[in-house]
Amino acid sequence: MSTRSISTRVPQEIADQVAAEAHRRSVTESDLIREILAVHYLGAGPLTPERQPQSELADGYAQLIFEIAKTRSVILHSLDHTLGADVVDEIIDAAEQTAAEHVAQVLKSKEIQS
Repeated sequence: MSTRSISTRVPQEIADQVAAEAHRRSVTESDLIREILAVHYLGAGPLTPERQPQSELADGYAQLIFEIAKTRSVILHSLDHTLGADVVDEIIDAAEQTAAEHVAQVLKSKEIQS
């Protein structure tokens, strides 16, 4: 389906409600407005993660992983210069052990629930 941009002005009260709803649902205002128009004119239901195209989900996950890796890199680089590599290595080892224990605990609780 081809797309076209539509610009419009709305009363401040409506703009505030759109902003609040978009924030509540963790989507952009543009995505929310597109969804509202699709529901009204195309009879499409709300865009849920189950209905979201897989490529968009994959792109979102890839962006999230990139941001996490970038942040981790900045923090480790900064710590290396302030604390020294040996101390940072100890911190990383402790963090990895804690993370592994947490993942094991989560997986165990999921097995119990199943």
